[in-house]
Amino acid sequence: MNTAIISISKQGNQLASRLAKQLEQTSCYTLAKWEQEEFLPIEGKLGDFCETLFKKYEALVFIMASGIVVRSIAPWIKSKTSDPAVVVIDDRGQHVISLLSGHLGGANALTLKIAAAINAHPVITTASDVNHLPSVDMLAKQHGLIIDSMKNATTITAMIVNGENVVLDDPYHILPKDILPIKQGEESGSVIVSNHLLINTNKPFVKLIPQNIVLGIGCKKDTGSISLWEFIIENLKELNIDLQSIKAIASIDVKSDEKAILDAALRLECNTTFYSAEQLQEVDHLFEGSDFVKSTVGVGSVSTTAAYTAGHKNGRFLLKKKKKDGMTLSVFEQSFKKS
Repeated sequence: MNTAIISISKQGNQLASRLAKQLEQTSCYTLAKWEQEEFLPIEGKLGDFCETLFKKYEALVFIMASGIVVRSIAPWIKSKTSDPAVVVIDDRGQHVISLLSGHLGGANALTLKIAAAINAHPVITTASDVNHLPSVDMLAKQHGLIIDSMKNATTITAMIVNGENVVLDDPYHILPKDILPIKQGEESGSVIVSNHLLINTNKPFVKLIPQNIVLGIGCKKDTGSISLWEFIIENLKELNIDLQSIKAIASIDVKSDEKAILDAALRLECNTTFYSAEQLQEVDHLFEGSDFVKSTVGVGSVSTTAAYTAGHKNGRFLLKKKKKDGMTLSVFEQSFKKS
C-alpha cells in the first residue's frame, strides 16, 4: 500500500522514521523547519497539502492530534469507495486510530498492523468490527465483488449490526455459507451475489456483483464502434446482465487492433484478451462454425472459442452465439470454486 506518513513535531518525526522501516512503499513528510534527510517538506498549509496527499497515496498516517487531521482532510473527503485510508497516531505512539476508510480503504487493517509494529493500542470504532460481525463492504473487498449501491450496503450492514435477520443469496458459493449470523424470524433483508441487472425482491437488499462474464466477439474488419456497442448492449439487456459483471472481451489475435472491440472494452472498463488461431483450434471442434470463417482466420467460430477459452473452459454459455451484420457475440458465465 502506497503510504504517506505526515508528522509536525520532532518527537513525531522520530516515530515516523521508525514506522517507515516497518511499512513498505512509504514517504515521510514534515514541516520545513523540522526537515530531515529522509523527509519531504509539507508544501504550504497542511490543509491545502492534503489535497495532493489524497490524490497521490492509498493510505495517510498522520502523527499529530486527531482534531488537526479532521480539519485538514475535511475538504477533500469524497467517498468511501475512493478516499484513502486515514490513520492517526499521537506523537508518543500510544494510540493508533482508524479515522477514515476503515473497510474499503484498509484503514482498520493498517491500524492493527501499525499498532503491532510500535506496540501501541489500536482504536477501531466501526460497529461491525467491534461487535465481531461482517460488514458488506468488507465481504465485497475480501472476495473481489463489486458493491452495486453503497447506500444499500450501509443499510444492510446496519441490519446485521442491529441483529436483524439478513440472509445470503449466493448461487455461486463465493461467500462462505455461514458468513452471516443465523437469526430466527422473518427475513428483513438480504445480501445477493448476482450478475443480473435487475433483482426481483420486495425486501431491502444489497447486490454484490461478481465479474464472471466473458464476451466473445467476432466481427468483420472496420466494424463501426456504435454498431458493435449497440449489438452488445441489446443482447446483455435481454439476458438481464449487469455491465459491471463483464470481466473481459475475448477474440482472435488478428482483431487485436479492431477499433470497435477496443472501444467497447474501454466503455465497459474491462480487459481484452486475444488468442492465436492455434490456441482457439484446441476447442474449435466443440462448436459449430463457418467454413468461410475457418478458411479466413483458422477457426470456424471466433466468438464461442474465444469466450470459452477466456472463461478457462469452466462455466456455461448464457448466449452461445448471436449474429448480426457481420458481428458475432457469445456470452460465457465463468464458474467459481465452492467456498
